[in-house]
Formats: sequence, C-alpha cells, structure tokens
Amino acid sequence: MEITDNHFHLDPEGRKELAVKDFLNAGGTRLVLVHKPYGVWTRLEAFKEQVNTTLTLASKAREVGAKVAVVASPHPVTLIKLLDSQSPLAASELYLEAVNYCTNLVEENKIVGLGELGRPHFTVEPKTWELANEVLFESLSRAKEVDASVVLHTETGTPEVMADLAMIASKANFPKNRLVKHYGGPSSIDNPNGLVVSLTSSLTNISYAAVRNSDFMLETDYLDDPNRPGAVMGPKSVPRKTIRALDEGIITDKQASNIHSKLPDKVYREFT
Repeated sequence: MEITDNHFHLDPEGRKELAVKDFLNAGGTRLVLVHKPYGVWTRLEAFKEQVNTTLTLASKAREVGAKVAVVASPHPVTLIKLLDSQSPLAASELYLEAVNYCTNLVEENKIVGLGELGRPHFTVEPKTWELANEVLFESLSRAKEVDASVVLHTETGTPEVMADLAMIASKANFPKNRLVKHYGGPSSIDNPNGLVVSLTSSLTNISYAAVRNSDFMLETDYLDDPNRPGAVMGPKSVPRKTIRALDEGIITDKQASNIHSKLPDKVYREFT
C-alpha cells in the first residue's frame, strides 16, 4: 500500500534525506515535495537558484528510496514582501515571471505543479488583498495552460473561503479537482466546493473526514527547519497516523487507498 505525505518540505540547512528516511522507516512511500522560500529574494535569478535547491533536495529524497512529486512556485507571502520595495505593478510582474519559470519546469517534466500559490493568511490592506487575488487568478490561468496541478496557501478554509477560491478557479478555467487546499481543516471538508482538501495528519482530522466519507489527502507540512525540529508535524506522522487509523477501524482499506493512491494520482499524476 502506498502512503503519501501530501505536503512535505526539505531545507538545505535541515535534516534533508535523514528526515525522508524517518518517513520511509515509519511506513511512508511517497512525498509531495513543496518548494519553500529559503530566504527573501528580489531578483528572478535568486528565485531560480532556490527552486534548483528544491530539485536537488528531491533527488536526494529519491536516492534514499522515496517516490517524489515536486511542486514549486513563488510563495504568496513573497508578493507582500516585494511590495516593501517595489510598486504593485513591478512586484506583480516579477512574481508572475517566477510563475512563468515554474510553468516552464512543468513543461520540461521537472515538476508536476505549482505551489504554494495563493494569498496571505493574515490581514492586509484592501488594495493588497485585491492585488493578491488578481495575481492568484493570473497564476492559475498560466498553470492551466501547462496542465499543472496547484497547491494553495491561503487563510483558513471556511465554506465561504472555499467558495471564493472555487470562484477564482472557475474564472481562470482551472480544474478544481487538481486544486489542493493545503492545511485544510474540518471547515474546508464540510463544503470544499469542488477543491481537493489536504488535512494535517491528526486522528481528530482523519476521524472527522472519514465519518463524512469525504475525499481528502493527508499532510504533515513538515518544515525541516533546524530551529524548529518537528514543525509543523514530524516526518513520521502521516504513516504512523494512517496505520493507527486502519488498526482502530477509523478508516477502511478503501478509504486509505483513496487518501494515499487514488486521489494523489488524480491530482499529481506521477511520482518518480
């Protein structure tokens, strides 16, 4: 049986392949490796270098036995940081240049999708919020052109938020069944509006979604941060919680297959 962690980070200053080994030794098999900013960048070349680091980390994960699907994009908070030193037009143009670079990587089969795209998970000025949504729409439009999956980083996924994200996806003609609400909670499961929900791997979350027979994936959002070991959840969490949920009858074999094989395969299509 495959066991897939749907949102896993590695850091060049972190445990890297040692964390992947922990995941594998606990029973895991596949990772969605999500690019994260390794520092503030204000030039496209600097962003490209950071993505190349993620691709190198993915290779190390594969070398120790994991099957990996990589998603990469400029983080939505990066847009906010760019506004500190650039005009809204310049910041959004630079951000979208970075998006274009990632869509090229999809076409070159180096990554399977874009992530984390989205918008700030904290309060910002109305004009900034409007800009973030405009950039998200344009990013989804460009991801659609290359048939990429997308992982979203946004505010808490209430039914209202999920409906709003679904509306943006529809305007961009982006397929919602390949649009993942990362760090989804129970409220995102209640009415996902066609989006795919990824839950942090707690028995509470698994139980809540399982009894509603909802489609969902599981993640740790492991950060591999040397200053915060184990944040957000440790690398062993998804396999351990999955196996426990099966043993305790919280989920069925069919549900486990949907969580870890059927749904990730539909969203990401290929793990290598």
